[in-house]
Amino acid sequence: MQTRLAFLGLLSILLGAATIVVLDVVTALGSPAHLRRTISEYGLGAQQWVFTAGVLLLALGSGAVLIAAVRQSLLRASSVAAVAMTLWTVGLVAVVAVPKQDWSNDATLGLGGAVHRVGAAVAFVSIPVAVIALAAPWIRSSEWARHARRTFVLGVLSVVAIAPIGYALFVGVTTSTPWYRVVTLGHVERILVVVEVIALISLAWWVRASALRESPHRVGDAVHQL
Repeated sequence: MQTRLAFLGLLSILLGAATIVVLDVVTALGSPAHLRRTISEYGLGAQQWVFTAGVLLLALGSGAVLIAAVRQSLLRASSVAAVAMTLWTVGLVAVVAVPKQDWSNDATLGLGGAVHRVGAAVAFVSIPVAVIALAAPWIRSSEWARHARRTFVLGVLSVVAIAPIGYALFVGVTTSTPWYRVVTLGHVERILVVVEVIALISLAWWVRASALRESPHRVGDAVHQL
């Protein structure tokens, strides 16, 4: 059961990522300037159903991987990693459940726009936390060190990728320059999403490898549990 769940989770994540990548590439070939806009802009256009399908596949796969990881005792259900992974999944669902606000029709931030922003922010911040928190206890493990180190490094790279947005927010708070004009948000967001999804795939691959083992290690075998 765990093996099937882990495999379906990995497959769902790969399909979701591929769907969004293909959508973005096809759109960029027709209009390169579109890359300056955020990915969630797709939620306002004719490609909304493609974008929604891709994000929901990512959310579904993430949820499946989380359940498999808990069952394989790679983490506890109450751990920081599990909570952060849950927030990532909920954030993704919020992004498609409440589309990005169309600023061309309404310059005032409404409730829907606020929910979308919070969902996206929670998702972007949560997945690096989840990946790092899950990987850290297993870095010295005799069996899972290779998976843990690779996943941990990708988690750190995700933190690095989100740093420009943090800098932009700092500038926006401390100066009169709007934070979204400090960086080209579309470019930064795409780099961030690519790194985070690769980190997620690494984690899912690890969980699948664990599920294929006859006798998976227990959480207590880790150096420490975050």
